[in-house]
Amino acid sequence: MKLYYFLELLIAAVFIVPDSRPATAQTKAPPQVALLKIDKKYETRTVVKKSTVPGAGNGLFAAVKIKKGEVIGQLGGRLVSDDDYPKGNHYLATIPECALEKIKPYKYIDSQDYGAHVSRINFAPSKINGKDTDFQNAAIKQLCDHPYFIFVALKDIAPGTEIWSSYGPNYDYERFMKIPAVRDFFCGLQKIDCREKYTYSY
Repeated sequence: MKLYYFLELLIAAVFIVPDSRPATAQTKAPPQVALLKIDKKYETRTVVKKSTVPGAGNGLFAAVKIKKGEVIGQLGGRLVSDDDYPKGNHYLATIPECALEKIKPYKYIDSQDYGAHVSRINFAPSKINGKDTDFQNAAIKQLCDHPYFIFVALKDIAPGTEIWSSYGPNYDYERFMKIPAVRDFFCGLQKIDCREKYTYSY
């Protein structure tokens, strides 16, 4: 059984666990990983399973009715500093500037391996060819205090519904949204033909 070491970092709830990732030939794996503690009661409200979006892997679905304005979940994950920045990781969130002094030297949250359920929320476009889609039923909210990132329902979400959101202006959407199967999926939901014209907004 792994031992868990708990550490209070000012007002941020952080705990340290041994790093089980294998060391590479070039660098040694750090002996411990700093994780952002989350309120796990929210994990019972959702379930992670295969997304309805082609090629998206897993997605997040409501397990219970979630009302507009309610918190869906807290992001959580591994705390990362500039010295430990993992290039090419699409699960990184930049901690809000107003919180950096409280949680330094960390500047990012990596939710790829240690994130909560909401780290599996997939993107859906807010507009296609200039037309509002109404696809997004969740939004990420940045906080100056722990837990720093939460997802909030933009509308009532029925049980079994996949939860979709925007990732904001700095995410690279092109590599995924230009895949024909993904384009056809979202355009099909809107009942429009996107083979000649296809634009989208985050």
